[in-house]
Amino acid sequence: MSKVIIVESCDPELAVHKGLKFFIKPLKRKIVLKPNLITAEPPPTTTPCETIEALAKYYLEEGCEVVVAEGSGWCETFEAYKKLGYLRLKEKYRVKLIDLNNDAFEIIENQKAFFLKEFEFPLTLKDAYIVSVPVLKEHSITYATLSLKNMLGATLGEKAKIAKKGRFHEKLDESIVDVNLYLKPSLAVIDGRIAGVGGELKPKPKKLNIMIFSEDLVAADAVAASYLGINPFSIRYLRLAQEAGLGTADLNKIEIVKI
Repeated sequence: MSKVIIVESCDPELAVHKGLKFFIKPLKRKIVLKPNLITAEPPPTTTPCETIEALAKYYLEEGCEVVVAEGSGWCETFEAYKKLGYLRLKEKYRVKLIDLNNDAFEIIENQKAFFLKEFEFPLTLKDAYIVSVPVLKEHSITYATLSLKNMLGATLGEKAKIAKKGRFHEKLDESIVDVNLYLKPSLAVIDGRIAGVGGELKPKPKKLNIMIFSEDLVAADAVAASYLGINPFSIRYLRLAQEAGLGTADLNKIEIVKI
């Protein structure tokens, strides 16, 4: 049974230490923290820097290399890093900031994919322990944008990032699942301390004071969606992700631990 940890706290550092103790520590590995920085707008449009900082400190203390990697869709990635305070992570800690829109890549194939039969795999993510760290937020098309959808920002965008990533919207739900099948993120950490409701680009803040942790990203997203009053099975990409074997969206088959 998949396990989802819900930590009730407004303090990200406290929540991270409480939530991650339930999972095996990825000792001395490369950790890639993937925030949602689709724009340079402040939270809850984007992942708060303080959340990424708390995770970075945790993994650095475990002897890991920590990389923050994003490929923003509606602005330059380093514009988002600068405006949202992420540059201090590079200055204060041993943390690399990567723009995935310009990352080197290798092409891999999966003929069983729903839509993306070929995929440009960013080399920064190769052999890494990937942590998807979105803010808990509603979405105008997919109903919710959470840990699985966040991984679309880990794809390559190059100079035509908006147009290129826009190709996913031809079959958005299928693309979300395919990208996760290729990248295989290890952990979801969903920041729901201040959730976003009413849309994805400039949502209204809703205080929930929770952070959600799970090695099953489908289960994490299902539980997070329920906090928005959304039935997980109304989200098509969650149904497809379950069908593809990425995890379970059935709340009755998820062990939920609240602390």
